Amino acid sequence: MRSPLYLLFSSLLLTTTIPLLAQSSCQKGERCTMVVYSEQSDTWKIINKERAQRAFSPFSTYKIPNTLILLEQRKVDTTSIYQVDTAQYKPEKWWPNTWLNDDIRLKDAFHNSVLPLYQGWTNTLTKPQIQAHLDKFSYGNKDISGPQDAFWLNSSLQLSAIEQIDFLRRLDNKSLGLSEKTYQTFESIFLKESNQGYKLYAKTGTGPIARQTYVGWYVGKVENAQGTHYFAFNMYAPTFREMVKIRVKKAQATLKQLDIL
Repeated sequence: MRSPLYLLFSSLLLTTTIPLLAQSSCQKGERCTMVVYSEQSDTWKIINKERAQRAFSPFSTYKIPNTLILLEQRKVDTTSIYQVDTAQYKPEKWWPNTWLNDDIRLKDAFHNSVLPLYQGWTNTLTKPQIQAHLDKFSYGNKDISGPQDAFWLNSSLQLSAIEQIDFLRRLDNKSLGLSEKTYQTFESIFLKESNQGYKLYAKTGTGPIARQTYVGWYVGKVENAQGTHYFAFNMYAPTFREMVKIRVKKAQATLKQLDIL
């Protein structure tokens, strides 16, 4: 029998007026949602509000709070290089080649979603440590009763797109009870793209929640001339392959339609 982790990787009305969305973006009535909160104008834009309020497993978007906790507990840093413990997590055929590199940096582990590294790191923490941080973070339902190294993978931990936004705002407001060094270090890790028009901070996440049903996330923030815009997108797809192909494109098309990118 194939493992759950094999399955993981293998196979409101609008609150403001939004113009008709392009076919490639998330639209009203589709099995997707986009939530955007613009800090400076204090405005929300929500596509498919009911879904925006529905909680899902965070999958790899949990690497945002997880990295913060690991940095704060001094379990990882940006100067070291890391390698997956293949004795603890035996390589699978579906693993990307990058997961087997022997010189993985923390930022690459974050953006390449090197699951076995994060699982090993999480095992160096105690559940009381994790729970204390998630309570301070007010992160989703804060339920880590699932497996120590997998409670964020279609297990006990759940949160909605709106809750993703709330957490990202608390992160930027530095109200998570963390050190200044942790906030500064994570900011550089979180940054995905920077150009003359904007800075994009983003994290993907994907996994199965039912037969032929994958949920895909894209969450983060955009800093542009108008200020800071926090976003959280999720959608369904029947396979992992299809999700990876369209998830980021659909999310970014929606952000462009909303004049964020």
